[in-house]
Amino acid sequence: MKKLFIHIFTVVTLISFTQCEKVLDKRDLTAIPEQAVWNDIALATAYVNQLYVDNMPTWPTNASGDSDESGGGGAYMLGQLTIDGVDYWPYNQIRNINVLLKNLGSGSLTKSQQDPLKGQALFLRAWQYFQLVSRYGGVPLVLEPQEITADLLVSRSKTSECIAQIIKDLDESASLLPVKWDNIDAGRITKGAVLAFKARVLLHYASEQFNPTQLPERWTTAYAATKAAKEALEAAGHALFADFGKLWYTEGNANPEIILVTRFINPGRTHNRDACTRPLDEAQNCTGANYPTISMVEAFPMKNGLSIKDPNSGYDATAFWLNRDPRFAATVAYNGSLWELSGKTGRTQWTFLGSQQTGNTNTGFYCRKAIFEGYKPNETELSGTDWIEIRFAEVLMNFAEAANEIGNPAEALEVLKAIRKRAGIEAGANGLYGLKANMSKTEMRQAILLERQIEFAFEGKRSADMRRRRLYESELNGTKRKGYQINLIAFNGSKNDFFDAFAKGTVDLNKNYTTYFRNDVRDLDLTQSINFKPEYYFFAIPRTHLEKNANLKQTNGWDGGSFDPLQ
Repeated sequence: MKKLFIHIFTVVTLISFTQCEKVLDKRDLTAIPEQAVWNDIALATAYVNQLYVDNMPTWPTNASGDSDESGGGGAYMLGQLTIDGVDYWPYNQIRNINVLLKNLGSGSLTKSQQDPLKGQALFLRAWQYFQLVSRYGGVPLVLEPQEITADLLVSRSKTSECIAQIIKDLDESASLLPVKWDNIDAGRITKGAVLAFKARVLLHYASEQFNPTQLPERWTTAYAATKAAKEALEAAGHALFADFGKLWYTEGNANPEIILVTRFINPGRTHNRDACTRPLDEAQNCTGANYPTISMVEAFPMKNGLSIKDPNSGYDATAFWLNRDPRFAATVAYNGSLWELSGKTGRTQWTFLGSQQTGNTNTGFYCRKAIFEGYKPNETELSGTDWIEIRFAEVLMNFAEAANEIGNPAEALEVLKAIRKRAGIEAGANGLYGLKANMSKTEMRQAILLERQIEFAFEGKRSADMRRRRLYESELNGTKRKGYQINLIAFNGSKNDFFDAFAKGTVDLNKNYTTYFRNDVRDLDLTQSINFKPEYYFFAIPRTHLEKNANLKQTNGWDGGSFDPLQ
């Protein structure tokens, strides 16, 4: 076997996940012989920490453009993807995981030291294989670190075989991991996180992307997994965080909603999602991400839980922000809203044309979810806000969806009520939080998907939901996403005169918005309508990988491909 040398990602590796004994104080870690790693718990832990850095997901800053949440998506949304358009091939990362799984027991570490390290590695391998399978269907299953003497030309395994291996890895992982880590290790993968991810995998596998004929046994399996995850996490103390708007700012074990998280810290490991999402004059070196569309804004119900289309909802189209589901104000910044960025007390966000020297949102809205107001502009590209990949809310919603599909709508309804209650929606006289009584399976499914759209807005879940349930063609094709161009029509369009009047308190936008502004609807998809193609539910294997491995078959629907991702 080729001799392994490990290069330590010093700050992130040792700060992000553990602050125990400083490995750097022990020896020169520029290059460490492999066997030393499996004889030293600190070095083995550092190796696993690097696996976290290499494999765990980060903020899905641009994912909203792949759905109806915001504009963007380019070739993906407009039907112009090429064979090489989606290239996700993490076999180098998988090899590093396999190195640990093969060699962890070869040193002097005790079983109690090995087990949690192995459990974390097994989860990360399952994670990466599901990222591959969700994109391409079946892929080569490589479960040993390949060497030059090995058969490197591994064929694609069936999708069903890949799913079976993912579940096998997750089951073993769950058996090796603790229910909870100490605060110093908060953020490591727990048994509950493994069960939650297993439930997500099986929910996807039961959905139309993988299961177009809707075999009922897959939903039965998904229901069992989602129920097991829910019950295990509840027993471990997990629950919905009390305040939806603040759940991103309470980290570690103090936040019971966190199930699977990627930790960030400044200095150390940071991200620029805050910069990319905030207005340009309150950010630095990034802009243009996550501008909410009109349809996203209109998806939020009223505080009484009723749709804005319901004549009894009390919706006022000229002051659309009034009396909405409180998640609206925690997610969307609109023209004239209070948004105290950079710690500026009383700061108002303006999105009308010409309101800012440095540019405007092209939809009339900004996303404010998980945007830390206290950052100064030069701090926004070094954000330390953790990314919560799986929240307890998702575990509940996955359970509700599976329950509905197997004929248990009452269980699904209880979840929707709990989600809406936490959001701050009023229960109403019937205690249904604005939900329709006695919904059919189809109506409940639609209610669940709508609730997911609202609850998980700008968390990268909407595009995943639309792919797994094959909704792009029925819901978006032939349409164009839209936003507002907002024009100041009062004071002869003089923004300075308007700002003066607003500062004096003579402008009341809640009552007289249309006196001052005109919201003109504009298309975000300028050249053509959305044209998501059916072959995009399973992407092509890029040519660079086909050229390196003659045994790889191309996916059905792509360049004469013969690999069936549904098997």
